[in-house]
Amino acid sequence: MENNDTHRLNKYQKKQFIKMAQSAVDKRDGLFDWGNYQTVSIDVYRMKGNHEYALIYRIKPHILSDKYIITNSMVLKLKYRDLKEYQKFTIKKYYSDFSKFLMDN
Repeated sequence: MENNDTHRLNKYQKKQFIKMAQSAVDKRDGLFDWGNYQTVSIDVYRMKGNHEYALIYRIKPHILSDKYIITNSMVLKLKYRDLKEYQKFTIKKYYSDFSKFLMDN
């Protein structure tokens, strides 16, 4: 749906998926001050299950930004089809570089 080669999401949808990715990171890795991070990219793939999406969310901190890009990969199942309820989802799979980034600094 959304990656370097395919752009099928509008600005609203992309913004909602970014909020979803940030919320998943907060749930799994603790609360982050998202003002300290810049979005590099988000890739969104529709999975076979109903309302299931794979997200690859890349961010970089405002400090040390030339050196680090943090990749967060997740499969989320939305409770509702509507993206207005972006905070209502379950995390089916999750991987994050945050722990590596925090260990290195």
